[in-house]
Formats: sequence, structure tokens, C-alpha cells
Amino acid sequence: MIINKVIIGFVTQRFDTESGRFIDQSFTGSDDRTWENNLGDSIDSPEVAGEEEPYMNMEMVQPNPKLADFQLGDRVFVTPSNDGSDPQNEFQGVVCGFKGGSYVQVRDQEDNVFDCDPSQLQVVK
Repeated sequence: MIINKVIIGFVTQRFDTESGRFIDQSFTGSDDRTWENNLGDSIDSPEVAGEEEPYMNMEMVQPNPKLADFQLGDRVFVTPSNDGSDPQNEFQGVVCGFKGGSYVQVRDQEDNVFDCDPSQLQVVK
């Protein structure tokens, strides 16, 4: 059975006013927590392998510094990757998303979307 551990707390995000980008974030959880079933009803804390209460690290995904130079809507010049994967030709496109914390998604003029390593991109001013 899948159940939810709900932890009360807050998120702190640090912002660099010079670059206009967030640089990191952290979650501070309190001891105020409840367990819920998939209907949202409160249930007792489960015991797992003799532990009083299961624990999972609450480390948040941090902004990737390699992605910090790109924002949605940026016009970019894309160079082909050296491994033979798409894109295989140079083109200009628009940043339309981010994938897996490592790739910048770029839409070309024909509406194709490519997952690009940041090293393949140069912002067009």
C-alpha cells in the first residue's frame, strides 16, 4: 500500500540580484508530520524493519549552474553534439523547457524539440 508522509515546514530560496537567477534552495522541516492514506485520511505511522518511523532525506534538487545561463524564451544558437545524437545540424531556436536538471529543451523553426547539453548552446543577443 502506498501512503504519504506529510511534513510541515518551509522552503528558503537564495536569489542572486546581479545574475537575476536563483542559486540554491533548502527545505526546513518541523517535527510536525502526519501520515495519510491515498484518500487523505490520517493513519498511524508505519513501523518498518524495527524503526519507529521511516526516514527519507529531504534534500531538494538544486539549480544546475550549467543551466543558469538560460531562461525560457531565450534565442539560442545550437551546435551539433560530438556523439552523433540529435541535433546533427546547427540551428537557431528558442529555449522551451528544461529536462532532468541537465538538459535545455530547444524548439527549432519547424517546431521540433531537442534536448541539448548546455555546452551546445550560445545565447543570441
